[in-house]
Amino acid sequence: MRVLHQLLNALTLSSLLACSPEKTEGLPATQASSTVSAEPVAGAWALADAFGPDVQEAARFAVQTYAVQNKARVLYKDVTQARQQVAAGLIFDLHIQVTLDGARRNTSAKVWRQPDGAYHLQAWAWLD
Repeated sequence: MRVLHQLLNALTLSSLLACSPEKTEGLPATQASSTVSAEPVAGAWALADAFGPDVQEAARFAVQTYAVQNKARVLYKDVTQARQQVAAGLIFDLHIQVTLDGARRNTSAKVWRQPDGAYHLQAWAWLD
């Protein structure tokens, strides 16, 4: 219900701003500043902070899970791109730099954080 309310507010605000893109006076402060929402919208992909704790935790989980499942020596280095989607929980779409047997590699991983906080590696693909 909250997401629907936010969506309706955003649509109302965008239609108001379309008529007058330079002016937000007269609008309540919460509406005038809500064009960029800090909270992700359900179902939509949104950029995520690659250095944020949620992204870092998901990336480390992906690397560790891949390493165990494939009996490979894969070490986490860095997240280069991150986005997230609100679903039943959160889905992280990550580009991760790792080392595989001493060689630097880039990978794409999708990690689902379930509503109970458990993680699940949905996809892993080498980019190079």
